[in-house]
Parts: sequence; structure tokens; C-alpha cells
Amino acid sequence: MPRIIKKKPVKKKPLKEPEVKTAALEALDLMKQRRKQAIIIISVIAAAALLLVIFKFYVSSQNQKAHSFELEAAKYYYREKPYDALPDEERWKKALDLYKKSVEVKATPSALFYLGNSYYNLGDYENAIKQYDIFTDKFSKNHAVLPLVYQKLASAYFRTGKNDRALETLGNLSKAGNGVFRDTALHLEANYYESAGDTVKAMEKYKALADEFPGSPWAGEATAKIAQSAKKENTGAPGQAVEGTTNK
Repeated sequence: MPRIIKKKPVKKKPLKEPEVKTAALEALDLMKQRRKQAIIIISVIAAAALLLVIFKFYVSSQNQKAHSFELEAAKYYYREKPYDALPDEERWKKALDLYKKSVEVKATPSALFYLGNSYYNLGDYENAIKQYDIFTDKFSKNHAVLPLVYQKLASAYFRTGKNDRALETLGNLSKAGNGVFRDTALHLEANYYESAGDTVKAMEKYKALADEFPGSPWAGEATAKIAQSAKKENTGAPGQAVEGTTNK
């Protein structure tokens, strides 16, 4: 039989003392490195949280500051006590100054709108237009105030002789709020064409207003204008017929 050769088990050599010390030092260094990284991460998170708190406090304080300017401006604008005895021009100038300060801190829809109105009331239509334009660019989704801005903007354009821009703005008003303000736009367009002497276009707008919006507050005026125009046409008709018969 073949002889079986037994393998001698390999004996592991124990680590020498220097090797043990080296491994321990490496483990200690690794722990220190991880601890340092943890401290850095915690510090960054804490700093970010602190900055967020400071930013929120700053925004809150700025909002309060802008709001306080706006509230004070409204007292002048609406002739509230103790400013009710001031002349209109002085009140609007005071309101203008405060609304400007409010907008400089934080531009809100209401502050921008009334800033434009203050310029408008003082007869500074160009600056009023600038503020209304800023509003339409910045707060085009504010469906509550935007139609009011369109009306004032169109009026400011009319007053500065920019009739095409005014009519374009009334077109925007007509489409605002899914057509809710179309009757107002038609009324303003009809008034413009009538004042410009374009009776045909004026009557077209009045008829559209009366037909589409019989319940509108402007419907009564539109109906009266249509009747007045028809009466004028009927008054001239008999004379023309008689003249035609005589010629025959």
C-alpha cells in the first residue's frame, strides 16, 4: 500500500509587537479622520441652518418694513385721518413717496399698482405707465389686480396720445379673466371711438356690449347710445326721401 504522507499544520506566526502598534495607530488615525469629517459635516449643517434662520428673519423684517410704508401711504391716498384735511396734490405726493419706499424694499402687487395710480393722479402719466408696465411683467398671474392695471394703463396711454397702445391694452383687458371684463373693454373702446368721431366703430362696440352683456352696468348707456344714433338716422331719412321724390 502506498504510504500516506501527513501534512504538518502550518503554524501562524504571532504578530510582532511593532506590527501590532502600527495597526493600532492606523486604526486610531482612521477614527480621528472620520471624527474630523463628522465635525466638519455637522459644522456645515449648523452654519447652513443658522444662515437660513438669519435669512428668514431678514425677509420677515423687510416684509414688515415694506408693509408699514404701504399702510402709511394708504392713509394719505384714501384721505384717512389725520391726513384728511390735506389738499389732494399734497396727499398724493406723500403717498407717492411712501409707495416708492415700499417698492424699493419689496415690490408687491398692491404697492406697484398704487404707486402707478399716485403718478397718474398727479398727471405724470409717463411714470404711471412705467409702473403699470412693471406690474404686467412682474405680476401677470395676479388675476385680481391685473384687470384694474389694464384699465389705468389704457387710460394713461390715451392721455399721452398713444391710442394704438391704449386699444391694444383694452384688448388684453377684454381677454383677462376668461372674458369677465370684456364689457368694460367694449365700453372704453366705444367711448374712445365716439370721442374720436368714428361713429360707425363706436356703434359696433355699443351694439356688441348691449347684445353680449345685457346685465352689464354699461348696458344701459350702450342701449341709449344706439337709440340716439338710430333716432338721428331716422330724422334725416324723411328729408332725403322727399328730396328724391321732388327730383323725379
